[in-house]
Amino acid sequence: MKRPGHALGILLGGVGIALTAPAAAQSVESFYRSTPLTITVGSGAGGGYDVYTRVLARTLPKHIPGQPHVVVQNMPGAAGIKALNHIYSIAPKDGSVIDATYNTLPLDPLFGGQGGKYDARKLSWIGSIGKQVNVCIAWGKSSFKTFDDVFERQMTLASSGAAGWRSILPRMMNAIAGTKFKVIDGYETSGMFPAVERGEVDGMCTTHETLQATAADWLANKRIVFLAQFGLKPIPDLVGVPMGLERIRDPHDLEAVKLVLLQQEFGRPYVAPPALPPERLAALRAGFDATMTDPTFLADARKAGLNVDPITGAEIEVLLKEAFSAPQETIARARTILDRASK
Repeated sequence: MKRPGHALGILLGGVGIALTAPAAAQSVESFYRSTPLTITVGSGAGGGYDVYTRVLARTLPKHIPGQPHVVVQNMPGAAGIKALNHIYSIAPKDGSVIDATYNTLPLDPLFGGQGGKYDARKLSWIGSIGKQVNVCIAWGKSSFKTFDDVFERQMTLASSGAAGWRSILPRMMNAIAGTKFKVIDGYETSGMFPAVERGEVDGMCTTHETLQATAADWLANKRIVFLAQFGLKPIPDLVGVPMGLERIRDPHDLEAVKLVLLQQEFGRPYVAPPALPPERLAALRAGFDATMTDPTFLADARKAGLNVDPITGAEIEVLLKEAFSAPQETIARARTILDRASK
């Protein structure tokens, strides 16, 4: 004879299967018609990632089946690590939440980063709006006019956090090239630009795209001086601005720094949790790719001064494979350089 509790368990189990089956069989269109899409941004309001995401959010829904309502939610903390940890471990794995993450974060664990609790190779990469190239600039009224000046005397820079490019890049150049940047961490994203204008600091290291998106007046009125650019290739708009890589004399250091700067190729990536339902990931990727060629999005991007040079989610996966398969000696040297840059 079966025990009553056993029979009840079977009954409840059957009810559970009946209740979950429709959800599992729900179409992509039905899901997004009834479920908002939240895009977390790992920085504060007003920064480059925030601006890009809010422009994206205007057009993206029409290219996703069901045309979901999109909510942009700022989640600053630890230079984007807080938001990416949330995506990896806490956010629903159903396609309802994605993250606009920093381009340093996919490879942060490879380089020995301690704050990230994720494996970038397991995340569901959707795509990136555009590559980023870092630059260091000085306020036009400061005493810094050339890159050589930073090798001769201390230059103060505004930064939002020790784990971001604004801090990593100048400290890395201090460690291996002999620059004399002094990074002042702790600024809110929206507070760094006023700090530069007030002369509170001499300048900042940021991306060329961020300057285009959030400081167009600085560019149009030539209120800043470009000291150096740090891409793997020069930016066409910055003819005559020296390449930071040219100041690295040790060839082994140079290869390691090139691996570090590969992170810039990730641009402004968007990512979903691991183990996303394949059909929803496919829909998000297709919707993102379609948005990148949508005339309305491109017009909005031009108006906002945004750089659109997209890469697909599959291409991001290729970059990850390239980085994680680099020679161990190069990875170890990159870790050492970044460790020195963090002190």
